[in-house]
Amino acid sequence: MPREYTVVTPEPVTAVDGARAAAEIDPYLGLGKLWNGGGLQIATDDGLVLAIVRSTYVEDPADASVLLGVDVEAGSWLTEAYAPGTDPVSDAVVQALVRNTGGRVVVEAVPGGPRPATAAPVTAAPATGAPAPTDEGARS
Repeated sequence: MPREYTVVTPEPVTAVDGARAAAEIDPYLGLGKLWNGGGLQIATDDGLVLAIVRSTYVEDPADASVLLGVDVEAGSWLTEAYAPGTDPVSDAVVQALVRNTGGRVVVEAVPGGPRPATAAPVTAAPATGAPAPTDEGARS
């Protein structure tokens, strides 16, 4: 079954963050752009391991908290990632991404199934205002 992840981070997740996480788990994982730079795919010769979508700034932490079912801090960024199955490599890449960005996985779910939340804290202080839009998460 496919797996979805929602990651909360203090800064947008970049392609470099994704590449670093992938290399930490397996230096032979391949990387590629998705959707004209709107995402990053991480794959083996056998197929997709993980697709990471461009980060979105949380403009209303209260709404995000209600939708995700966990507290979301002001100044946070949300990043979605999708895996085609329950491959442990996908999970390991997401965990490496979280460690390297000071974030936390707030939703890890199988589509159509329950959406359990985890509670690893974000380590950075919240930002004071909304930053300008960026395409930084799309660079590879």
